[in-house]
Amino acid sequence: MKKQLIGSVLVALLTIGGVGQRSAAADDNVIEEVVVTAQKREQSLQDVPLAIQVTDGDFLDRNNIKSLREAVNFIPGAAQGEALSTEQTRIQLRGIPQIVGDPTLGYYIGDTPFYFPLMLWAPVVRTSGLERIEVVKGPQSTLYGNGAMGGVLRVIPKQPDLEEFDAAINVGFTSIEEGEDGHYGDASVSIPLVEGKAGLRVSAGMEKTGGWIDVQPHAINFATFAYEPSGPPREDFGENDVTDYRVQLLVEPTDKLSLEFMVQHNESETSPTGFVGIDTDDPPTSTDATPSLTFDNTDYDLYSGKISYDFESVTVTSVFTQLDYEELWQSSFISNFGLPSAVAYDADSFSNETRLVSNFDGPFQFVAGIYYVDAEVEVLIDVAEFPLLMVPRILSTASIESEQKSVFGEVTYDLNDQWTALVGLRWFEDDRTVAENDNIGGFPIPYPTSEDTFDSVNPRFNLSYMPDENRHYYFNAAKGFRSGIFNGVSSCASIPAMSPLAAACPATVDSDELWSYEIGTKQTLADGAVILDASLYYQDWTDVQGAARLGTITTSFQLGDVDGFGIDLGLTWRPEAVPGLNLIVAANWNNLEFSSLDPVIESAMGPFFSEGDDVPGTPPWSASISALYGWQISDTIGGDLLVSYSHKDGYSASVGSLDEADTQSYLNMRFSLLFGENFAVSLFGNNLTDEDGSLFVQSGPLYAGDLKTIPTPREFGIELSYQM
Repeated sequence: MKKQLIGSVLVALLTIGGVGQRSAAADDNVIEEVVVTAQKREQSLQDVPLAIQVTDGDFLDRNNIKSLREAVNFIPGAAQGEALSTEQTRIQLRGIPQIVGDPTLGYYIGDTPFYFPLMLWAPVVRTSGLERIEVVKGPQSTLYGNGAMGGVLRVIPKQPDLEEFDAAINVGFTSIEEGEDGHYGDASVSIPLVEGKAGLRVSAGMEKTGGWIDVQPHAINFATFAYEPSGPPREDFGENDVTDYRVQLLVEPTDKLSLEFMVQHNESETSPTGFVGIDTDDPPTSTDATPSLTFDNTDYDLYSGKISYDFESVTVTSVFTQLDYEELWQSSFISNFGLPSAVAYDADSFSNETRLVSNFDGPFQFVAGIYYVDAEVEVLIDVAEFPLLMVPRILSTASIESEQKSVFGEVTYDLNDQWTALVGLRWFEDDRTVAENDNIGGFPIPYPTSEDTFDSVNPRFNLSYMPDENRHYYFNAAKGFRSGIFNGVSSCASIPAMSPLAAACPATVDSDELWSYEIGTKQTLADGAVILDASLYYQDWTDVQGAARLGTITTSFQLGDVDGFGIDLGLTWRPEAVPGLNLIVAANWNNLEFSSLDPVIESAMGPFFSEGDDVPGTPPWSASISALYGWQISDTIGGDLLVSYSHKDGYSASVGSLDEADTQSYLNMRFSLLFGENFAVSLFGNNLTDEDGSLFVQSGPLYAGDLKTIPTPREFGIELSYQM
């Protein structure tokens, strides 16, 4: 444990590079090699001609990061989109947000895809027992399936140890300023069942965070028929309760055969932190008719099996995945006139990827495979009746079925000792069916079933030049693709007749596509003490799927086309003059904007949305810096200090909104004392700047009210850690 904590470097590529654990060799300022599997094979990060961010479990622990939502603050070029609870978030990379439809970012737990059609939120995953997180930026459609149009986020758990027993446990207590206290616990244990042949790892975590928002209940005033404050506010609302566990079994009966099985389970019971009419003053206050009717509960089970066999020249791998996901969201927001509204999702998704990865000795290598998905999602929307105003109960249901087939491959060839060329291709086909029904006041209204097929061919071209082991230059061009979506008959019918959207409401919203062009370099300098990573990219996103909102109505359209440039920059430095000090600096600049708008959208949304507007959810500038200093206090006690600062400029958070998401700046600190080889005590503070600006906001004439999502206030905590 001491080797991991005292003076070790953070394995974190905070944009497009990475560094490894500090070497125990004599040349102590040299940053070690990082191995990644983003291209379906083990490779040194320095050798991969792509923009990749790598963050290891040690970095997550040091920054008190317990979920993917928290990790977004340390990814320049990434931002949170709409989120209606403390665990929900839509993550975008390089200005490619998910406004509607399938995710624009592919989520994986190891080799296991986390996906179902129209998936809105990133998976809730505790960071206990994780090896690393890999973020691959730009389209990855040649090697990855669903949602990889804008990039891929891979959460990679630690493998079971087949030789030795190991265990780790962390217990923490937290206090939110002017809010309630919380606590958490995470543990991971690995047991060799048969030495060298079979091992089991169990990782589990739980967290209960206190609330910190006041909710002012509202009720109708029958004298004015207006909603007004009613009774005292409920204090410290917005609590969060998450339980997560993962079981992994690894069996290697021979040197050539490997069998892996994994079960991941998560339950999240949260109170929304996105509210209508929220006042971000101290204390933050929201309007809601009945706080007890406002909650968001999610529950998923992920099962996977992976079999690999090494035929010496080719390794064959097949991964089977079953995902069962349920969510129930309910609120009585004032925008719904105090009526409890519920949305329920029930998703079932099966997938299989079977691939061949070459292990040739010569200049030629390849990856090739097939990918299949069979998924179904059932959605229910329930709005309660209001007899006094003769408003009946409205119950809408929809079933979305998707069968996807694809064939993919990449071929690389070493032209000589310095130049390598890569060509990749993916053929994709998605057969989708949507059936919907409405029930208004007890009268069922069935609608015709909608069917369509979406297909695409997605290439990648890559040229890599490495004049020596310390310098790498690359060019990458790749296309991303996302399936189309459907507008329900009821959704189109509910648009006011005077709106230009009414006559042009499409039954099918076609696919959107993204071409990305990138020039990048990775440099190792100062005899291995400095790593520099930089890339310049241009993105061309056509037929962007989006939501045009008028009042409380949301309908899907193709908004138009987007293009623009961006820069990623990362620097990792271990100064030889200050032993034990490690610095990581990273930044992203992005200027994506709408180059053209669909004429119907331009007419309907007028001055609130026009050509030249920024892409929602896209900060134009973001940066982070982390400084770690470790030293030996005595023979048996070590010290460890981490200071991390991140910044994101304000940005347009939603199409047509008059307000922007605020500029965000976060400061985290952590100080640890390490006793012997196993035990540590840490004091930490999160959001020490007490950032309270809006992460997401909708407001203006196109909206029924202000909807804002704000970060958790300043938080302090203590953690006890033990590792065997």
